[in-house]
Amino acid sequence: MKRPPAPTESVNPSKATACADYTFRQRFRVPAPWAFRWCTDFTPDDSKLSAGHASRKVLWLSARTVALDDEFLRPTGERVRKVKLVQIYPAAKYWVSTHIVGPNRSSQFRYTIRPGGANASYLLFEGRDLMWEGRPLSSAANRERSRRLRTEDSGLWKRFATTMENDHSKR
Repeated sequence: MKRPPAPTESVNPSKATACADYTFRQRFRVPAPWAFRWCTDFTPDDSKLSAGHASRKVLWLSARTVALDDEFLRPTGERVRKVKLVQIYPAAKYWVSTHIVGPNRSSQFRYTIRPGGANASYLLFEGRDLMWEGRPLSSAANRERSRRLRTEDSGLWKRFATTMENDHSKR
């Protein structure tokens, strides 16, 4: 019988061709508890909030663990599937999303909601995006990739903020 790998041994000898670490903040004009509930109420309709053609399947594994199975089309027309395992920590108002299937497998993102006043809050986003395809990127190319991902993701969260604030004003 084969022994399991020791903690220092690699289970998969392949190495990511790029690793982009990036952070940003997004302000919300809603209280932190409300923002956290809005952000972690995962539904199949969530895919309609982002640009492009996408679909989402949501499988709640427990009260604080959810699997998100997303499919979308790249601008090239290629269909991409990403499955994420999301762990939710309500007391600390954060959640962690780990990609377990797809082109960014093993990438991980932490989302923390912090109070920003009586009727305001903000998201602190911390991401590590791994790329597995293509040739390894140079340091300069990896920094540019980090900047591009920060710009794309922060732009998406600006749109989410507008939708969240509109939803909050309708309640």
